[in-house]
Amino acid sequence: MWDVLRDNNLDLLRQVDRLQEDLEGISSSLLTELRAYYQWAVEAVGACGLQARQNLEDLELRRDEILPDILSSSQVATRELALLNQRLLSPLLRARPSDRLCLKLLLWLHAGHPETRGLPLGLTDGEFAAWPAPDLPTVYFMPPSAQRELLYLPLFFHEFGHLLYACHRDEMDDLVGDLQEEIRNMLAPRVRRGDEHERFAEEGRRTIVEVWYEWTQELFCDAVGYVIGGRAFVEAFSMYLRMRGSDEYRVPLDQLLQRHHPVTWLRARLLADRACRMGYSADGEVLTGAWDAIAEAMGVVEDYFGFYEPEFGPAVHGTIEDMLTEASPRKCTSREVGGSDEEFSPIGLVNEAWRRFREDPQGYRAWEERAVSRFLGGA
Repeated sequence: MWDVLRDNNLDLLRQVDRLQEDLEGISSSLLTELRAYYQWAVEAVGACGLQARQNLEDLELRRDEILPDILSSSQVATRELALLNQRLLSPLLRARPSDRLCLKLLLWLHAGHPETRGLPLGLTDGEFAAWPAPDLPTVYFMPPSAQRELLYLPLFFHEFGHLLYACHRDEMDDLVGDLQEEIRNMLAPRVRRGDEHERFAEEGRRTIVEVWYEWTQELFCDAVGYVIGGRAFVEAFSMYLRMRGSDEYRVPLDQLLQRHHPVTWLRARLLADRACRMGYSADGEVLTGAWDAIAEAMGVVEDYFGFYEPEFGPAVHGTIEDMLTEASPRKCTSREVGGSDEEFSPIGLVNEAWRRFREDPQGYRAWEERAVSRFLGGA
């Protein structure tokens, strides 16, 4: 066992040395927007190395009574290095100058909320997503084709919602739990039969209630996206998702049981409802008009197989309102939605981008290049 632990800690040190060389190699070309993330990573990698060295020193003592502690600390250091390798170092080691647009917007987003101000963040390639944890850097994912453009930046506002949820997890989980209980009560039968059929139906109701733990979080994040981004978020959401096929509109019952996200048509429907409830019916029409037309063309009939019923609507909207109150995301202004603050606000910029794209698609790219240059020039 002594030799096993020695070999593993020597291997840890070898990996740490290599990573420290890699980090040192990018220090001279590091993007300004990644300085906080870089400092965190240097310290985190160094901590793994320090632990490995301490383990090797302790092994030299050859004291049987401390062997379990050395094993435990070796496992902890191994898991921490694995997390760094798997998730947290690639946003630094793959960074390129074109990341600055996304990073600048995300830093502005973090700086505008007291719970996220100062939290390190990074960008990497992939489908839109985030790894949110208040005690670690937040890693945001974005498809490479969208990283140098303005139109899909508002989808980051949804991902930022996941970080806000993580920062308020206890309170949020309580609110979601209350909604699940309301849905459970709405699904409860008026008369209980107590037979095998009833037991089967009860299992189905339990599954629906459990699914709403994750579904509510996604609907909350959609609401955060709209509160922060206004019309630009609606435009980005609709354009990005509506052409991905029939699974965005209707999902078979057996697949609904495993879905972490609500059916996208339902998300669009509830987002449109929210826009109308806030007095922006035109934003709602952007969603309902396009999504309903595509569904009709495909011959898809709206059916959520009992996972969502219209009677859920008031309870769902009420819970989302309470979650927004708890998280307090920054609200866009009427000037930003109109694009008149494009020179000063990222929200105004992305709203102006969508207006320009709609009004002059042929001239849009030239305008966008100038607008991005101005935005980055203010760094």
